[in-house]
Amino acid sequence: MSLVVTKNFGNPQSWTLDSYRAAGGYTALARVLREMTPEDVSDLIKASGLSGRGGAFFPTGLKWEFVRKDPKTPRYVVVNGDESEPGTYVNRYSLELDPHLMLEGMIIAAYACHATLGYVYIRGEYGLAHERTQAAIRDAYAAGFLGSGILGTSGFDFDITFRRGAGAYIVGEETALFNSLEGKRGNPRYKPPFPTNVGVWGLPTAINNVETLSAVPDIMRNGAEWFQDLGRGEAAGTKMYCLSGHVAEPGVHELPMGVTARELIYDYGGGVAGGRGLKGFKPGGASSAPLTPNELDAALEPKSMGALGTIMGTGGVVVFDETTDMVDVAYRDALFFEEESCGFCIPCREGAPNLVQICERILHGQGTMDDLELLEELGASMMASFCGLGQFAHQPVRGAARRFREDFVAHIEGRPIPAAAS
Repeated sequence: MSLVVTKNFGNPQSWTLDSYRAAGGYTALARVLREMTPEDVSDLIKASGLSGRGGAFFPTGLKWEFVRKDPKTPRYVVVNGDESEPGTYVNRYSLELDPHLMLEGMIIAAYACHATLGYVYIRGEYGLAHERTQAAIRDAYAAGFLGSGILGTSGFDFDITFRRGAGAYIVGEETALFNSLEGKRGNPRYKPPFPTNVGVWGLPTAINNVETLSAVPDIMRNGAEWFQDLGRGEAAGTKMYCLSGHVAEPGVHELPMGVTARELIYDYGGGVAGGRGLKGFKPGGASSAPLTPNELDAALEPKSMGALGTIMGTGGVVVFDETTDMVDVAYRDALFFEEESCGFCIPCREGAPNLVQICERILHGQGTMDDLELLEELGASMMASFCGLGQFAHQPVRGAARRFREDFVAHIEGRPIPAAAS
């Protein structure tokens, strides 16, 4: 299988400019500037089927086209490297091991968008990623890949500013990230207007995550059909899947988009740690509803996960063995979202603490069957939240109460927790 985003990870000092160029780095950019118009670039990306790997899966080439067609200037390209979802660490690996791949994709995106300014925004806790990305930016300037007249062109200038996050989960939401970049509180903004027209500093902005931009150079080299054929079914390309929890071999695996959970957990992750049975798994990090062993053969791609009432997210698969208490899992997720809610809107500000309180009652043997109905009602009301945090914060709790109901009932009735989903 062809690797796209992780193909250089095993190279000596893969994060350096010399190593990247030895592997063919920045040749895609040179070809783009020599042979293609900005319209050609966005059309090729549209034809490839590349969609945002940050969880929304919006068509990347269409986003770039919207930005280019907006008459306001300057236009921006922003890299969203604020992955704070528990169970997700794809951006960290890419930025630590191959930051130039993301930079090359970002520069190509800027060309396609007629953008002249960009920001790389990285989660505050990623110290090594900060260090290597900033070094990569400096080296790219020195080699003529950034700044004025890139690679000797007379009409393409692009400058990048680095920004370090302050540890807030909410700024993974694109408009909250814009507020953070501008020195404001990281609250989400009203949409519409959308970032492609009114983004950072109120100007047209293409915002993509690290994995999305890292796929761009190889698409420029190998073509749209090549990238499409890497995926399964209707899904295009590859995806970096994080595997963690009760799994024998945790880590990151770049696989065809649409690989099944069974393949990922058992063929690439070595199965459940200690040879124990599988209780369940999350397909998309903390905010996804957990699934049961009966759903192991579902494709890990957005449509299949949506049909099961959960989300693909950024591909953070978390495994739970047969000893797991799914009420405790739901409680810990609820605590996380209570802590990370920005408090901007009532459904999330009030709903997240209520999720915690209900889980606490059930976990400590003080809950009733009415609490299970209350979880459903609360989850429905949180769908009215202003942004995705509140709209998905109830999913891990509500989903666990649906698929692993016996764990919740066992706590309510004072019985032992079952080892498998009923």
